[in-house]
Parts: sequence; C-alpha cells; structure tokens
Amino acid sequence: MANPTDMAIMFDASLCTGCRACQIACKNWNERTYTRTDNNGTYENPLELTSQCWNRILFNEPEERPSSDDDLYWYFTKYQCMHCTDATCVKVCPSGATKKYKVSDGDSEAYVVKTDPKQCIGCNYCVATCPFQACRYDEAEKGIFRCVLCFDRITNSPEAFPTPAQASPDMKDQPEPYPNRNIPACVMTCTTGALNFGTREEMVELAKAKVDELKKKGVDNAQLYGVEELSGLHYIYVLEDSPEKYGLPEKPSVPAGVTIWEALVKPGAPWGGLALVGLVAAAGVGYVINKRNEGLERKVAGGGE
Repeated sequence: MANPTDMAIMFDASLCTGCRACQIACKNWNERTYTRTDNNGTYENPLELTSQCWNRILFNEPEERPSSDDDLYWYFTKYQCMHCTDATCVKVCPSGATKKYKVSDGDSEAYVVKTDPKQCIGCNYCVATCPFQACRYDEAEKGIFRCVLCFDRITNSPEAFPTPAQASPDMKDQPEPYPNRNIPACVMTCTTGALNFGTREEMVELAKAKVDELKKKGVDNAQLYGVEELSGLHYIYVLEDSPEKYGLPEKPSVPAGVTIWEALVKPGAPWGGLALVGLVAAAGVGYVINKRNEGLERKVAGGGE
C-alpha cells in the first residue's frame, strides 16, 4: 500500500464547477502549447489527454439527473495521471525511463511517477497498458508526458523559480515573490477549494470527513476513490455517486500480461534469458503488444484551451 507520508492531491467533486482553471494553470506552469480543436458538441476541450494537455476536466452528463436539479447537470472529474502505487507504466518500461522519483531525501518515502525523456525509447508500452489511459507519447519531443504532480514545485527546485530580482518588477521588493510555491499549480489556482494538497494520510482523512459530511446532507452514494485502487492512488477523490458516473474505472487493475512481462521478459528480469519461457512470454505479453499497436494508431487530440 501507499506510504502515508507520500504527497497526494484530494479532489472534491462536490465543489468542482468545471471552470478548468486547473487545466490552464497546468499548461502555463509546464509550458505546454495548444493544438487546434473542433467543437464536437461537448464542453470538454480537449477530448482526451495529450502530450500537451496533462490534466483535463471531464463533463459527465448523467442520463438521469437528480430531481432537485435543472436540466443542465454534470458530474465533473479532474482527470490526469493518478501516480499509482502499483504503477503499470513502471512495470512495463523496458528502458527504465519511467520510474518513481523521491520528493525528498529525508526520511519520507514520498514519490511521484515520472518519465525521463533522455531514457525513453518511444516503445509506448506505458501508453498501451495504463489503466487510466493517462500518459501520451509526443513524436516531436520524443518522450512520454503526463502529470508529474508539479515535481519542481513540490521539491522547491531552485531552477524552477526566478530570484526576486528576476521576477516581475511589481514583486522585486518582496521577500517571496512566489507564495505557496511548494503547492502544485492546479491546487494553487482552484478557486472553489475543490483541490487540496498534503501528505496522503492527511488527504485521506480530509476526504473521509467530507464523505461523512455529504452523507449527513442526504448524499447517500457519497464515497471515496483512490484509497485502495492499485494499492493506493496519489489522487484521492470525493465522489457524490459511483465512479463510472465520473468516467473513472470502477476496478482498475494491472493486466496479467504485464505481470508476466515484468517477471520473465522485461530487460533485467531474473528469468529473461531463458529460452524455455519463450512460449509463455509470447502468450503473456500478447495483450501488451496488441494494445501498444492500437496506441500507436490512436489519433492525438489537441489541447485548445
């Protein structure tokens, strides 16, 4: 299970208004560009995560709306890499480019999942096997991109922040021109308080308290998501109804073929060099290969915010 001292984000769906300020903040901080998109009859933009859009808000319109609401009603969902404890992308990466990076060198075991573009070989195995379809390959930049939990911000990387003298002229005399800079950009910009950041233990407790509060208000289906899934996600969700209504897989899992790949075939695996596992390996990784090929053909949608 996830370490309680890991850093995590809590998303409270009951407070989200779908303003998408978090999408813009993510793009701005990570210096992602836009791609032209067309209106397909939905308020969602873009229609899927891309190498340029690491975070998007889903507009899930239910077939049956709560009787107390007007005709216009959505279940909003913040969707991005979940930084799974049992991370499929880490398991299948043959080059070691995708791995868990520690947030601090202290006693904490806190980490985020990241891909080093210098080591990435473009195999797209992570894209094909991710239970959340949350990472994307960029052909131009030759690398895998996804939410990194604003790793440079939460680690207070000095390279990420200019000194006061380099900041805006309006801020040059301030001792700290970037207040709360150790908070992810999406959390810092959220105007309704739908996003919170802290240790995973703190976020789980905060989410449990909010679920109890919602149930007292008559939201009987209020529930948590991300606490147990894939040994614990680093995004903890407070939902007012079932996960599928929010566009979340109810029971995300690591495909069996991935486990066989990691144990028998992946470079560095203890039995990777034995010829006798050839047939077993072929059967086990069939899923991975097929999904990879599908992923390579996937049409990339743009982030036109």
